[in-house]
Amino acid sequence: MKLRSTIILGVALLFGTAAFAQDYPKIEIPMYYSYMRFNPQNSNIVSSFSLNGGGGGITFFFNHFLGITAEFNGYGSTTQTFTFPAIPNSPCPLGCRVRSSGNMFTYNFGPVLKFRSGKWQPFVEALGGGAHSNTYSNLASACALACTGTLTPSNNAADFIIGGGLDIALTHSISVRPVQVDYVLTRFGNNFTAGNNNQNNLRYNGGIVFHF
Repeated sequence: MKLRSTIILGVALLFGTAAFAQDYPKIEIPMYYSYMRFNPQNSNIVSSFSLNGGGGGITFFFNHFLGITAEFNGYGSTTQTFTFPAIPNSPCPLGCRVRSSGNMFTYNFGPVLKFRSGKWQPFVEALGGGAHSNTYSNLASACALACTGTLTPSNNAADFIIGGGLDIALTHSISVRPVQVDYVLTRFGNNFTAGNNNQNNLRYNGGIVFHF
């Protein structure tokens, strides 16, 4: 009798565990507003500025916690004034002030770890990929009108993202993402970076997530 009860309990636990393992979305599709503070390390040459945009992606979950995500974000910036100092490593050695604008597009892939605890679902991620921006080429064109010199910046860079956020489940199919904060490292190397190719950027995302 005791052996029979033990077998029944074991089978119940096995099926209960299997049901729990299957009770999670296999696919998530986020859509969100995105803000990025673009911050070159040599900000004494090119000052920091803000980018506003949006994006989305898709995440495939292998189990209850671990998934792999692909995301795509696009940004546009308003036209603003950049002042270059009269120093030897300045793009304009005699000093100048120009007006320019820029955009950015990022594409990244990597693992995500999500902790599902009822309606509150925090997550962390680490992504790698690339970025495309006309910021530096637009600045080069503006500087060409204000000073002498040849500037040939690249519009493409590698990037790395690490961060996380919180999803709040509204239904089985929809969650709201009130906050996602990431550190975004981009490496645009060109005449403006003066040997320091890094840009240490801060990103905020917020929007909705569809579950399937």
